[in-house]
Amino acid sequence: MTDSSSALIVRLDALGDTLALAPLLLALREAAIPVDLVLSPAARDLFAPVARRHTYLAPFAQRDESAANRAAIAAFAEDLRPNHYSHVLVATEDPAGYRLAAALRAPHRIGFQNGWGKPLKTLWVRSLLTQAIYRSAGLDPRAPHECEVLFSLGASLLAPGARPARDPQRLRPLLLARETAPPQGIALQLTSKWERLGMTVAQVRSFLDRANERFGAIRLLAPLSERAQISSLAEGLAGIEWFAELQPWIAAIAESEILVAPDSGAIHVAGMLGTPCIAVFQRGAEFELQRGRWRPWAAPSVTLEGNAEWPQRALSSLPSLRESSRT
Repeated sequence: MTDSSSALIVRLDALGDTLALAPLLLALREAAIPVDLVLSPAARDLFAPVARRHTYLAPFAQRDESAANRAAIAAFAEDLRPNHYSHVLVATEDPAGYRLAAALRAPHRIGFQNGWGKPLKTLWVRSLLTQAIYRSAGLDPRAPHECEVLFSLGASLLAPGARPARDPQRLRPLLLARETAPPQGIALQLTSKWERLGMTVAQVRSFLDRANERFGAIRLLAPLSERAQISSLAEGLAGIEWFAELQPWIAAIAESEILVAPDSGAIHVAGMLGTPCIAVFQRGAEFELQRGRWRPWAAPSVTLEGNAEWPQRALSSLPSLRESSRT
């Protein structure tokens, strides 16, 4: 790429989805290509300053085809146009991301199309982009990791054959805005995702009780925004660390020897930081494909199906993961 290359990446998704950008952001940073991000409000403080030049919060609604929302997208594009991006990478399924790319009129507008899985959307997307990369409309039976899928958006900006890095020592600075204490102890993420993915409060509490007995006090991490939703899970537990902001929570995961969590943003933070992780996924026919796509990226990990046996299997996995965190 030329010295004038710069990129805007649009990712209007939740924390875990947004974290899958990390290997692409690292590659662009190491290639000295300036990158700005358009993110959802929930992810505004996810990446440290070294990961991007600017972060913009999307000033428009998702899945809103109203005239007012289209006008908001056009106005936002007008504000961004003086940045003269050479590339806009649309790393979202939301139509607003494609409308923004088209409104910016960048020379290279790259995003995804779903082929015959969504034929009408594919035709529409192709009319707005200069390059449309195929991705399956549903779970891809080849089970590529989301990091690999998103990395393909930036291929034309990188050296031929470039691959997404799996080295947490290189990825870690993209998330951590400050130095952290050495890892110590096992952490459990308390979140409504446990129940939403089919794991019961009784199972989580059973795991916690037995882990406390075998390994000492388990550190309890929880989002303040979910305090009401996880009241039954948190009832009677002492010492819960409630986090209202992303950076202190990320630092807490970095300072843990092991993280135990359901399929959620927490396992993707651990995956980028190199914190060994036990990730529990929803049980069912799609388990293998889901863990192929969303397993922790660069950290040692054990991925478990959230059936009745997961608490015991998680307990049995802790000693080997604890050893890996100390080597």
